[in-house]
Amino acid sequence: MAVIAKKQATKLVLAVENGVAADGSATYGQVGIRNVNPELTDENAYDVASAVGGLQALPVGSIARQDTSVLALA
Repeated sequence: MAVIAKKQATKLVLAVENGVAADGSATYGQVGIRNVNPELTDENAYDVASAVGGLQALPVGSIARQDTSVLALA
C-alpha cells in the first residue's frame, strides 16, 4: 500500500543573535512564525521570514522551515 503525506502546518524559525558567549562566539535565540500556509514556496517563505527578520532589533543568523504532515494510506 502506498502512503501519502498531507501537509498540515508550517512554521518558520529565525535564529536571532542575542549575545556573546564567554569564548567570544555568538549565542542565538529563536523567533517562531506559526500558522504559515503549508503551500507557500520555499522562496516565498524565505522572503516572509527575511521581512520579519528585518523588523527585529537583533541580527538574524539563519532561517529554517518546519513542516508537519499527516501520513495516511492511499
